[in-house]
Amino acid sequence: MARPHIMFVQAQMIPWSSGCHGSLYSDVHSKSLSQDDVDGSATTIVRYPANWGRQESHSLSCHEEFLVLDGAISVNGRLYEKHTYGFLPAGYPREQLQSAHGAVLLTMFYGVPKVTSGSIGSFDEKLLVEYVNPLEMDWDPGLVDPQLSKGVAIKPLRTDPYTGETSFLYCSPPHRVPPGMSKPQWTHPMVEELYTLEGDYVWGDLGRMQRGGYCWWREDIYHGPSGTDTGYNLFVRTVNGPLVNTFDTVKKPFSWNPEHKPILPPELRPYGQPLPFAPNY
Repeated sequence: MARPHIMFVQAQMIPWSSGCHGSLYSDVHSKSLSQDDVDGSATTIVRYPANWGRQESHSLSCHEEFLVLDGAISVNGRLYEKHTYGFLPAGYPREQLQSAHGAVLLTMFYGVPKVTSGSIGSFDEKLLVEYVNPLEMDWDPGLVDPQLSKGVAIKPLRTDPYTGETSFLYCSPPHRVPPGMSKPQWTHPMVEELYTLEGDYVWGDLGRMQRGGYCWWREDIYHGPSGTDTGYNLFVRTVNGPLVNTFDTVKKPFSWNPEHKPILPPELRPYGQPLPFAPNY
């Protein structure tokens, strides 16, 4: 079946489990957001405790992609702080890992990670994105699909040189799609994975996805319309190809207060509640 369609779940509702995907690093905690039952790939949130570390040289059997959600972690002496990004290919040497004060990472494993210690294998340098700090980048509205509403912008993180798969940050200002407007639903020929870093993303057909909201949007399934009254900052990753948007020809009315009715697989349905409202005063 591979990974099921997930639209959407709040990560805060999912309990922490001991260990990490594939029994990697037993002394951490993690949350499983989605997992492929065919190739073992998975998207997780990994929480590293304070004073955590690995001093022995090792590599992983699969690619590891990550964005720091909180805290900081050091890889081979390079410090990754909040919202910094890396893509470490299979075989990439990890001479030293350390988190002095703890860290929380959104982590994508491209398979079941197995540790190879001692002699480190080679890795594909074309795939390596060792470090990106989005806080040092400008937002680029020119990278956005012109079919989308004005005001949104992108910070590119990675493009796969072989498949065209891409990872990026995507932002919107508040008050986009004013009340009374209508928009079409849309879909993609590839998977779009979303994680809400900040703000609210309102789905007209699903409900209000808030910070911590996660989606694994399967191919050729229509959703929307969508908008935001607060603005948002999203991490976006495409799987099985570059980003392509396909819009329906029929416009549907949009509401700021849609019914909460996420589409979740059985294992996530117990955690499908909306995030409780928290005022900003």
